[in-house]
Parts: sequence; structure tokens; C-alpha cells
Amino acid sequence: MPRQFSTLSTLAIAFLLTSSWIGYGATFPYPLAAGGGPGVFWGLLIAAFACSVITTGLAELSSAFPSTGGQYHFAFMISTEKTRAPVAFMMGWLSVVAYCLFTASATIVNAQIVGALATFWHPDYTAKQWQIYLLYILFQILATVVVVLFPKALPKTEIMFFIISVTGCLVFFVTVLATSETKQPGHVVFTDVTNVTGWGDGIAFLLGIGTSMYAFIATDGASHLAEELPNPGKGVPRTMMLSLIMGVTTVVPWTLAFMFSSNDLAAAEDSVLPILTIFQQALRNKSGSTFLGFWFLVVYFGSIVSATAATGRVTWAFARDNGLPFSSLLAKVHPKLQMPANATIASSVFIICYGAIYVGSTTAFNSFISMSILSLNITYAIPQGILLWRGRDKVLPANRQFNLGKWFGPACNIFCVAWVSLYTVLFCLPTYLPAEVNDMNYVSVVVAGVALIIAIFWYGGKNKTFTGPHINMEVLEAAQMRPIDVETQPEYHEPKKE
Repeated sequence: MPRQFSTLSTLAIAFLLTSSWIGYGATFPYPLAAGGGPGVFWGLLIAAFACSVITTGLAELSSAFPSTGGQYHFAFMISTEKTRAPVAFMMGWLSVVAYCLFTASATIVNAQIVGALATFWHPDYTAKQWQIYLLYILFQILATVVVVLFPKALPKTEIMFFIISVTGCLVFFVTVLATSETKQPGHVVFTDVTNVTGWGDGIAFLLGIGTSMYAFIATDGASHLAEELPNPGKGVPRTMMLSLIMGVTTVVPWTLAFMFSSNDLAAAEDSVLPILTIFQQALRNKSGSTFLGFWFLVVYFGSIVSATAATGRVTWAFARDNGLPFSSLLAKVHPKLQMPANATIASSVFIICYGAIYVGSTTAFNSFISMSILSLNITYAIPQGILLWRGRDKVLPANRQFNLGKWFGPACNIFCVAWVSLYTVLFCLPTYLPAEVNDMNYVSVVVAGVALIIAIFWYGGKNKTFTGPHINMEVLEAAQMRPIDVETQPEYHEPKKE
């Protein structure tokens, strides 16, 4: 594929993938229920710290082994010869599933925003689940059309949405603070713990932190554009860290702004779209609140476009390595569009089909969303765990452009493995007690289901045909040894059939 992404456009797509300030604007209600204001604010700061350490360790791997395959490529390169194929296969499936579910989560939020805006103007109307699902289909189709039919315009499109998002964060921050008549006292935001989950305060706070991690999901996004980026060995880790820093510097001030500007956090928590309720509490003007709600919708659609593009590329990379059913078809790059059209469309079809679960059970759907956070973080932790097991000096190239050093590198890797191990357990717990059928946590069921699917495909024949990721050695060596010029960096071409 052509090397069309500059550092700015890659930063734009990485920032929009994470979309920290709008992501937390959509998911803060559970931390609020689990700990009140302190759960929202301090939970966010702890999640930011944890995700920063995890991403730093992952960025070092992306510098050493730049590839669109990302984590499953990293795992392959540092595993033993005997284990590298099954480990890479498992990682590849987890990455594809995680990105599909992550894209689904962004798409359903956009659909819910439309439904909430309708209810906002017509209080007697409540959007039915099938109506939200139809909107979900619409937004996913629109995003797929943008990504597939206008690939050359994608970098500029991402930059446009990036500007809209950053500008929106500033406008929202100033507007809610300037227009709200009363401000919450500091103790409500920082010290008064209110926990209505049924769990003890400690477990509830930890569960709230897990949800807060959604604000920093998909920090690996830039790594999946490595083969479309000049000098990926330097550009990918730099973009990953810059997008994370920008995420933190936008979401923390914005969170303080909307928390202090709300005059009734309990009412916001119980509403259809809490952030829209806070807009209304601060502005006391339906038209103004609707305008901010619509802006929120537009920014979230930009995130869907980024997620759809990244999901298509992750799917394409794994299919290119024969890791998926119908790999030969999914691995094709469209000759005119010069992008993985088949993989992008196929992943979007899966996302649309998966969304049908929402019609039957919003709880089951939301458990799949939790699974996207968990599965992505598992793919971040496994390569770092392998580094520790085998020895960093033995498996990492010494001439990588982003080197964490003798002490900080292992510290990041140890923290990542420990943190993700903890949350692998916590994410399987019910969010509220006493647990009932209507609010059951299905994450453990999903984990078992994904593991079963991986095992079926592996022992069903892939153990004989899957040998690992395609490796463009020229790109890999160049990424480690010297900057790559966009005009001379080799591009991937499909191998000719004999």
C-alpha cells in the first residue's frame, strides 16, 4: 500500500482512535456510581498512569518491529521458534476481535447519542433498541464508505476530524464553566465517595478504574499504520506517546470542567445520555445543549472512521499471514483504491451482524465492549511478558530507535503484566451486586467463547498452514538502522501466484 500517512495524519488517526475526552464523556457514569466524584476523577488519573506505562512498553516493541500486524507480529518476533506460530495466531485473533468490538462500541455510542437527542426534545419518546440498531448500521456503513471509497482523502479527513475534536474540547471546556451558575464544591469532586454498586468501596473503585481505561483504549493504533508511514521505527512510537499525552491533557481538564459544572450528578447518572444532561444543567438552554450534543456526535463519528480504518488493516494484516478463514480473499489490496477493501468491508459486516445482539440484550452487548478493553490490553501484555521471560537483551535489537533502557524497560513490562493480570480477573466480575440475569457480566462467557473459536481454527487446520506474519525485512532493518525516506521505502505487494 502507498506510504500516504504523514506524522500529522498518523497522530490524527491515533488521537481519534483513543478519543479520550469524548470516550470518557460517554463512559464516566459507572465510575460515578462506583465512587462518586472521586471515582470519576482519581480513577481517571490512575487509569491514565497505568495506560501510559503499558503504552510505553508497547511503543518500544513497535520501534523494534514495525508492522501493520502490531502485537501479534511483536509476539512472533520475540517468541521461541517452537512457540512463535501458536502465540502469534492467538494474538492475531485477539487483535482482530478486540478491534471489531472496539469499533462496535464507538458506533453504538453514536447511535445512542441520536436517540438521546430525540428524547431530549420529545420527552415522551424513548428510542427502542431496534431503532438504535438501525442507526448503528447507518453509522457503520457511512464510516466504511469513507474509508473504502476515499482512501487517498483519508489522511486529510483524519486531520479535519482531529481539528474538530481538539477545538471541540476547548469550546466545551470554556462553555460549561462559563455558563454554569453554580459549581460543585471541591469535596464532591475530590473526596466524597458514594458507592451504589453493592461492592465494597475498594473493589468498586478498582472496577471504576477499569471502565476509566476506556478513555485510553487503542493506544496501539499508530502501529497498525506502520507500513504506510515513513520511518516507522521512530514515527510509530513517537505518535503512540504523543496521542496518549494529548489524550491525558484533554480528558483531565474536560472531566474537571463537566464535574464542577453539573448541579445534580445523580440526575446525570440516571439519564439516557449523562453528558447531554450535564450540558443542559450548565447551559440551561436546549438549543445550546443540542449544539454541543451534535458536535459530540460529529467527533465520535470521526472516531468511528479511524476505528474502521484500523480494524480493516488489522484484519488485512492477519489475513495476509493466512490467519483467518478466506485469507486469500481478505488479504487482497484493491488495485485501484490501493487499500484493503475486502478486509475492511468484511470486518464491517461482522461488526454490523454483531450489533444485532443489542436488539436482544444491551447487557450482553456491553459485556462485549468490556471485552474489547480486556482483549486489547491482553495483547499489550503478552509480548511484554515474553520479553521478561526470555530476556530483553536476547530478543530486542540493540539498535532500535526507541530504547527504554536497562531499568525503566523491565519496570514497564512488569507493571503491564501485573496490571493486566489483575484486570483479567476484575473484568469478569459483575458490575453490580446482587447480580441478576438482567445485569449479568458476560465477559467470562465471551473470553471462553473467543478461546474456543481460536482453538477450533488452530486445531482445525491452521496449525499446519499458519507459519507466522509476513515480514518485510527491508522495512524492518531500515526502521532499526536509519530513517526511511517516503519515496524509497519499499511497499508491500501481494506475492504472485505460481
